[in-house]
Parts: sequence; structure tokens; C-alpha cells
Amino acid sequence: MKRRNEAGFTLIEVVVVVAVIAILAAVLTPYITKYIDDSKIAKARNEVQVVGGAMTNFYKDTGVWPSKTATGAAAVVLYTGTTTPAAAAIFTAVPPVVPPAVNWAGVVAPLDNSLLTNGTGNAYPANGDLQWKGPYAGSALPTDPWGKPYVVNVAASGPVWVLSSGPNGKVQTAMTDNVVKGDDIGFRVR
Repeated sequence: MKRRNEAGFTLIEVVVVVAVIAILAAVLTPYITKYIDDSKIAKARNEVQVVGGAMTNFYKDTGVWPSKTATGAAAVVLYTGTTTPAAAAIFTAVPPVVPPAVNWAGVVAPLDNSLLTNGTGNAYPANGDLQWKGPYAGSALPTDPWGKPYVVNVAASGPVWVLSSGPNGKVQTAMTDNVVKGDDIGFRVR
């Protein structure tokens, strides 16, 4: 009886190849996820500066910080994106921040109301030395890389911040803080 010459992989060879692939995946995954996290942070840093720059151009033209709601009322907290941020979800401090960043209170409005349009409700001056000359952004303002809105405080006193709540999704910087707290990513405009 003749023995046939069969080509193929043995079970041991297949197991060795799968083991090598598993080891490579286990070693490389932390490096890849770190680069992804770093790229999100870099994107957020860039976008807060872009939003801050648009606000600065707005201020240069109008002499006031953007702060109008769609009806023309003054707002204290502005946000990017299309979804109004829930105060309980985004403005709650994460321990061990003391005191908690709960002073992000007041009228909340989309920043797009001021930077992209000057409709009848906004009532920014349309002529004169201090007139609205926008739009100040090319398109709708983005949310941060974690899907949360960028938030801006335009209170009468204190610094003007453009903030991302960072990876944990909670704003930890108070409106009156002079430095960014926790994992927030911010740009101080004033």
C-alpha cells in the first residue's frame, strides 16, 4: 500500500500560530489604546482653542462676550452641540474635588446662537462700530471627543473658560477657578 503525500497544517502548528497572535495582541493593545486616548485629548485641546478664538473674534467685533439665547435673553452657560447638557450629568464634581464644581448655574444656551447666527432673537447690533460680523465658526460647533458638549461660562465676573469635561464626563473646574481642575481640558479666554 502506498502512502499519500498530504499537505496541510497539524493541530500543533495551528495552536502555535494562534498563541503567537494572542500574545502580540495582548502586548500591543495597551499601546494602541493609549495612543487613541492621547489623540482624543489632543483633539479636545485643539477644539477648545478654536472655540476660544471664535469667541475672541466675536468679542473684538461686538465688544461683548457671546451670551444670548435664541430669544435674546442673556445666558450664563453656553454649550456646543445640539443637545442641552443635563446639569446633573455633566456639572457634578467627581471626588475628591472640594468644593464641588456646582456653580455652573444659570441660563443655559447653545453657543451657536451667538457665533453662527445673528437672528432676530439674538439682537446683536447689525451696524455701527460694535456690530456682529459673523459667522465666527465655519459650521456647527462640535462636541468633545467623548460626546459631551464643550461648555463656556460667560458670567459677568471671573475668567471665561471653554471647557471639555474630559474622559470622565464631569466638569470639575468651577466657574471662578483660575486653573483647570481634574481631567478637564480647558482654554481660558479671559
